[in-house]
Order: sequence, then C-alpha cells, then structure tokens
Amino acid sequence: MLTIGVKTKTACFLGWIVIHLSFIGHFIEARDCAFNAVLILRLLVAENPDSHTPNLAHCLASLGGQLSNLNWHEVSNLNRHEESLGATQESITLYRSLVDKNPASYTPNLVSQLGNLGVWLLNLNRHEELLGATQESITLYQSLIDKNPASYTPDLVSQLGNLGVWLSNLNWHEESLGATQQSITLY
Repeated sequence: MLTIGVKTKTACFLGWIVIHLSFIGHFIEARDCAFNAVLILRLLVAENPDSHTPNLAHCLASLGGQLSNLNWHEVSNLNRHEESLGATQESITLYRSLVDKNPASYTPNLVSQLGNLGVWLLNLNRHEELLGATQESITLYQSLIDKNPASYTPDLVSQLGNLGVWLSNLNWHEESLGATQQSITLY
C-alpha cells in the first residue's frame, strides 16, 4: 500500500506529465494521466481534505481541459463535452469552498474555471448557463482588478469580448455592443 507522501508525489508527477503530453499533442495519454491523478487525489482528499482539496480542484480543472482537447483536436470519435463540463463543474465547486476559506489564494483559480465553464457550455449550446458563468467571471475579475489591475485586466478584457460575441450570437445586439465597448475601453 502506498503512503500518503508517495500518493501525493505520484499525483503531482502525473499532473506534470499531463502538461508535457498535451504540449506534444498526445491528448489521449494526457487525459488518461489526468484521470489517474484525479483518482489518487480523491483517495487523498478522503484521508485529509484540508491538505488535498486544492490539488484535486486543480487536477479536475486539468482533466476538463484534456477532455476538451479531445473534442477540439478530434483525436477520438467520442464526444467528451459532457465529461469536460462535469470535471470543470466539480472543480468550480471545490474552488468555491476554497475561496470561502481563503479568497486571495483561490479566487483567481475559480474565475479561470468559470471562464472555461462558459466555453464548455457554449459547446453544448447551453447559452443561458454560459451567460451566467461568464457574467460571474467578469464580476470576479473586476474584484481582482481592484487589487491587481496589471495581472487581471487582460483576462477581464478577454471575458468581456467573449460576452460580446455570445450576446451577439443570441441576437442581443445592444447588450453585445455594451460588453464590447467596455472591453475596448479597458484594452
């Protein structure tokens, strides 16, 4: 039986492998490593949630991205949009609990995952939920900008641009124009 330290190191190592496999286009292998890291971290969270929940949230976010890469690069005939969405939503749930305890450390992770959630919902044509996730990410980015404008303004600009496009696609042209203008003003 592996000790907690070995399990932790194995999960972290798998996380690094995911990054490298994705970089070289081995998306199926990256997904498999991400799945394994999540499984190990679930065991660790069961033993010590305070220590391992941040790592599980991060690995679930990575898994959501890997499943999305499978869709994007069409390296399999499987539609992974729902699985990608599920991993991302679980990551968001965990990040919300972490933000409650330590907002300064985990709000950037939460807001990033809300942005990803918006994209995954777009892939599934769930536009109202997409708008809610995007608007929440914009609100959180605005609070982050109050503390560190240089780091978060580009992300806010990007999210406002996305919101403008998505509102336009829904034929909400006036609202789209407002989001786009706000994005341009910040840019």
